[in-house]
Amino acid sequence: MNIIIKSFTLSFGVAGRMILPVLAVFVASSVIFGLMNGISGGLVSYISGPITATCITLLGIRAALSLIGDHDQIGYEVLSLYSVIYGIFMLVATGAAVAFSDLTALVYADWQLGQGFALDSLLNAEKSLQFAFAYHALSAKAVVGLVVYTAVYAVMAVPLASAARATGRGAMSAGFFNGFGRSFIPLFIIFAISFFLQFFFNFLTALYAVFPLLLSVVSLVLTQSLPDFELNIILRGLAASAGLLWLHSWIWAASAVALLKNEQTIKHKPDAAPASDVAPAPNMRALRKARE
Repeated sequence: MNIIIKSFTLSFGVAGRMILPVLAVFVASSVIFGLMNGISGGLVSYISGPITATCITLLGIRAALSLIGDHDQIGYEVLSLYSVIYGIFMLVATGAAVAFSDLTALVYADWQLGQGFALDSLLNAEKSLQFAFAYHALSAKAVVGLVVYTAVYAVMAVPLASAARATGRGAMSAGFFNGFGRSFIPLFIIFAISFFLQFFFNFLTALYAVFPLLLSVVSLVLTQSLPDFELNIILRGLAASAGLLWLHSWIWAASAVALLKNEQTIKHKPDAAPASDVAPAPNMRALRKARE
C-alpha cells in the first residue's frame, strides 16, 4: 500500500518533467529509425517501437529517481544500450504473453462450447456457433491478456528501475534481472489500473490529438492553411494526452519506489549471527595431563 500511495503522489511531478523528454525521444526515434528502416527494407520497424518505449520508460524512472534524490547525470550511451537490450527482451516476453493468452482463449472457448473443433470444421459450422466461439475466445483473451501482459511488466519493473539508475554516469549495473518479481502485488495493481485506463486514453488521444494533428499537416501541405478546429477539440486533445502521460508516469514512479523499497529491505536484513564472545570451555582431560 505504501508503494501505491507514494508512487501516486510522485507521479504528478514525474509527468511534468517528462513532457519535453517524451517529445524529444519521439522525434529522435522517428528520424533514426526512419533512416534505418530505409536501409534495412523495413525490418527495423519490428523493434523500433519497443526500443523507443523502453527508452522513454528508463527516462521516466530516472525522472522519478531524481525527484527522490538521485541526481546523477545520465550517460546516454548506456541509456541507448539498455533501451535496445531491454526493449528486445520485452518484445519477446510480451509476444510470448500474447501467444499464451491466445492459446488460453481458444481452449476456454472450446471448453465453453463443450466439444473440440478443428479450424476447418469451425469455418464450415453454423454462424451462431462461430459467433459463440468468437465471443468466448475474445472475452477470455481480453481478461487473460490483460493479466498476463500486466504480470510480465510487473515482474520486470524493478529490474528496469535498476537499469534506469545504472544509466547514471559512474553507476554500476546490478544485473539484468536484479529485483525480478519484487513488490509484485502492489506493482501488479498499479500496472493493471494503468493499462486498463490507457486503453481508453489511447483512443481519446488518437481521436482528439493525433488525428487533428495529422489532418493539420495534410492541410498545410496541400492548401498551405490550417483547419479551423473548435477550442473544445483542442482542449480534449490536451486533456487526453496529459492523462495518458500521467498513467505512464504512475508506472515509472511505482517502479522507482519499488526499487528503493527493495534495496532498503536488503539493507535491513539481519546478517549472520555474530560470534559469541564467551571463551570455549577448557578441555579438562588436557589440563590433567598438563598438571601431571
